[in-house]
Amino acid sequence: MDEYFIGAGALITAGPSASIAGAALHAETEAGLAERVKAALIDFEATQPGELSRVLVVAAGWTVSRFRSEVVTRLLAERECTLADLMAVLAEATGTNEVHLFARWQPDAETCARLGERGVCVVAHPLESIGQAALITGQRVGRWPVQAAPRVAKHDAA
Repeated sequence: MDEYFIGAGALITAGPSASIAGAALHAETEAGLAERVKAALIDFEATQPGELSRVLVVAAGWTVSRFRSEVVTRLLAERECTLADLMAVLAEATGTNEVHLFARWQPDAETCARLGERGVCVVAHPLESIGQAALITGQRVGRWPVQAAPRVAKHDAA
């Protein structure tokens, strides 16, 4: 593994204390995979769909501010959404008909059917298709993309 999928998105927590936090992801992937992924949903935690509580949705090459304006605002307007709704909004915003799922589970038939009605398909990969990953969340949008370190004044460099 020596290719990287890099993008911005959101870490979405479901349930009574639902939240959406901006996120950036740098993930090492299997050869040839990173260049094919435009939209991804990653579940680092659950082993089956019934355990879903927190997922990461990411758009390749995007900034957190773009993701917020083109995806998060649509999700917030809906107030509630299913997994199929979440994946469809992500696909539509990124202009693709595929959402790559990296998880230890597969979506159920109903979710796939609802996505199919909206012209979206799920391309499932085992979570192990991602080697190392760096996930940054909770940062202010103004900090992304990462900027160069501040210059050090000559008198401070000693």
